[in-house]
Amino acid sequence: MTQTRARSKEAKEQQVQKIIEEARNLFIEVGTRGFSMRALAKRLDMSQGNLYNYWSSKRQLWYEIVKRDFADFEDEITKIVTSHEGTVLDLLENLADFYFDFAESNYRRYQIMFVIPPPPTDSSESEADKFEPQSINMLLMLVENAITEMNIENVDTKKFALYLWTVIHGTVLITNTILFDQRYDAAVFGSKKDFREYVKNQIKNQLDTVFS
Repeated sequence: MTQTRARSKEAKEQQVQKIIEEARNLFIEVGTRGFSMRALAKRLDMSQGNLYNYWSSKRQLWYEIVKRDFADFEDEITKIVTSHEGTVLDLLENLADFYFDFAESNYRRYQIMFVIPPPPTDSSESEADKFEPQSINMLLMLVENAITEMNIENVDTKKFALYLWTVIHGTVLITNTILFDQRYDAAVFGSKKDFREYVKNQIKNQLDTVFS
């Protein structure tokens, strides 16, 4: 009985992963307004009723996807922060490298985490409504700690942290356009990697100025 239950649990998780992967693709392809549980069920070759046995709405399904993706993302950030030895500037540079690498390797996950808006809500979906990614709060805490430890004055911590994230996020988005796709004539700015290194160096220079 135990082995049967274990296999059943494993099979269910495999099905959940299959649904999540296909749902993520559909959200990105048609957006949250164009997404429907019926269309997803058709792509999965399963009945709509069976799909509703897993999630009661597309918002609940969206919530499950981003919750899992952010959990993986933030676990890695925590590992980087807790294992880091060196200056805050070095840590922020390491986090920027991780952010770029994650976006490059998991761009579809990145899109649904940071780009695709959530589906509309209703009063019965309070758990999904309360979901808040912690990654920006982690960055805010790092900047606040650095400013406090170095007795820096006249810096709006929240705006500065958001500024750093905006530059990194914007770089991810712009390097995933035709401007960096070598199949197009508009790709005149070199490689993604070179431009991201340029952006990272510019941020480092600004951080050196603020924290010096």
